[in-house]
Amino acid sequence: MMRLTPCMKLKVVVLAFACLLFTDLSVLKAADPGELSLQEEVDSEKPATGVNVSTGYDSLYVFRGENVIPGCGIAWVRMDPVLSLGKNDMFDIPFWYATALGNPRPDVAQNYREFDVPLTYTHKAGDFAFTGSYNLYFYFNYPGYSPAGQGIQHELHLGSSYTRKTGGVSWTPSLDYFYELGNAIGTLYGSINPGSSFLLTSLTCSIPVIGEKLTIDPVAQYNFTFGYNLDNDLNYMWGGNNAQITLPATWHLNKRISLTAYAAYSYQWQQLLGTTPGTIWGGGSLNYSF
Repeated sequence: MMRLTPCMKLKVVVLAFACLLFTDLSVLKAADPGELSLQEEVDSEKPATGVNVSTGYDSLYVFRGENVIPGCGIAWVRMDPVLSLGKNDMFDIPFWYATALGNPRPDVAQNYREFDVPLTYTHKAGDFAFTGSYNLYFYFNYPGYSPAGQGIQHELHLGSSYTRKTGGVSWTPSLDYFYELGNAIGTLYGSINPGSSFLLTSLTCSIPVIGEKLTIDPVAQYNFTFGYNLDNDLNYMWGGNNAQITLPATWHLNKRISLTAYAAYSYQWQQLLGTTPGTIWGGGSLNYSF
């Protein structure tokens, strides 16, 4: 058997210690659950983007209880880019463009058109959701406005909702408050009374009918006007505005494409401008997400 000199013994001890050290480090690096969890957390919080696109038809343009263009329906398209900011926050801009299908007013040369740009932020906290937005409206060929019936209006929106499930059915009561900032800078007029506001209270129920293929989502509303809507004598109205029920049904063709049809009824007692006490209308849309 070979005899080890003191120098050789020292070399063997150093080599063995080095092998043990590097072996332990490699094990720690591969199996550290804290590092893996941290990386998973970082990956889960990377922003995800998406776009929702819809196009549809409404037999009347009823907005916040008022029949905006009596006797005319509208065709519209909406594009909603969505940016997820982590798990509980979202920012989106649901661009909306509509044109009237008909021209009931002889004093307007072309059909009414509208382009809306809402900048919307939403935060979720458990079953609650809170929304804040700045909404910009562009009006073209609106009756009673000149030159050429064009106007720009902007408003602030604060909203909150709570969702609760009972079995497969979800219930969502919500409050949405809109405050009119008046005319945009550089314009002489808007279409809504500056400083007025509107409160929308609603209860939405989502009911699956055929698994995830067909859902019915009835919405009941009771709304309030604070100098927002006009009556037929051109007086700004205060207090209860209208009660409304909307019955949409959505058929999900797949995870990206769906078809929606709805019927709605609104009852108002304020003699709102151009609006009958009881109004019935309906419509439909094609929706795509990618």
